[in-house]
Amino acid sequence: MGGAAPLLGEHLGPARPARCALKARRLAEGATLARDARAVAVQATAHSIVAEADRLLATIAGGRPEAPWSPLTTRELEVARLVAAGNTNREIAAELFLSPKTVSAHVEHILTKLGAARRTEIAAWVTTLSRRARGSG
Repeated sequence: MGGAAPLLGEHLGPARPARCALKARRLAEGATLARDARAVAVQATAHSIVAEADRLLATIAGGRPEAPWSPLTTRELEVARLVAAGNTNREIAAELFLSPKTVSAHVEHILTKLGAARRTEIAAWVTTLSRRARGSG
């Protein structure tokens, strides 16, 4: 417990990175950071940080069970599935009746929310999501 005390400074507590991720709409990362902060705070009996982590987790969940495709919106999930199928932005735009520029913005939002850098990482995430939905992951 003594080793955790320095991590629990009043102004730079472990919940701060979770708050930053949440503000940047990196919800999956924020949830992970909030759970980690909560675990450290419980171990150090830092009740105010436990409460803050719980509040952040409730905000991320929106008071409802997390959708399996969280942190993406339904439209972003549609785009992600088409990216995973190997479609270009122009092909996705035609399929969804959107402009290529709108599709490009969706792809950028997906990359940011997933903490990914390449379209192949979107495809890998969609594959993992599909496996989980089938119960084999």
